[in-house]
Amino acid sequence: MKILLYGEGKTDYGIKDYEKFSGEKSVYSEKEWKPGPIVYILKNCADLYGKEISIEYADKKQIDGKEKIKLGKRQLDDLKKQGLDKGKALPARRFKITALENGFETGVFYCDTDKVVKGKNTDEQACKKEFEKIYAEVDAGLNGGRSGTWRGLPMVALKMIECWLLSDENAYIDCFGSAPNSPELPAKPELIWGQKEKESSNYPKNYMYRILKQYDKKSDMEIFNQIAQNTRPAILNDKCNISFTKFYEDMRRLFK
Repeated sequence: MKILLYGEGKTDYGIKDYEKFSGEKSVYSEKEWKPGPIVYILKNCADLYGKEISIEYADKKQIDGKEKIKLGKRQLDDLKKQGLDKGKALPARRFKITALENGFETGVFYCDTDKVVKGKNTDEQACKKEFEKIYAEVDAGLNGGRSGTWRGLPMVALKMIECWLLSDENAYIDCFGSAPNSPELPAKPELIWGQKEKESSNYPKNYMYRILKQYDKKSDMEIFNQIAQNTRPAILNDKCNISFTKFYEDMRRLFK
């Protein structure tokens, strides 16, 4: 199965390695791309179902950057009727158009929720509502309108990718030889939050910093990739059951 993937940056879906195009300008082949952690999470899910996938990468500039494609009235009608012609629905729709124009029948659109707009970022119900809102926007952009055989999968992390990567203790044992203990991994990684500017807070990037400091490692794409490669989808599904579970279920339906 050939899948087009979009993400927000190098610490989730990766980064272009060198300037060489294959086919259409908006698509890079995998050998020209340094994959990020969600690539390995995606492949681990496919392996779980015994499926082989080939991943290519959408050009962020055309989806949500300086060269983003313009959407016409016909391409926005269904979103406007639902009041979803803002937010994540728009880049998701651009991604769908790019994928279809380049012959893809399947695409995965990754984004972060970042933070809860209404309520506390540590409150489970508030987090669920924010996730459902962002998921609905992405899903409408991907799968609304005329789709034919196209199947678009939202891959929405609650808060940020670090929350998913703080889920599986065994991944750290496999990567670094021991489980983190100062601090230990959070019981509910999706619900941690704190002041970004305060290093000792539970802001996900700060929590990850303290986890990796135990191993004399720093947060970067290579370290995230190591953790992701060793993170088991079943554990991720259990520990991040607000956002990852939805993607886990969507993947299962895709591979039926």
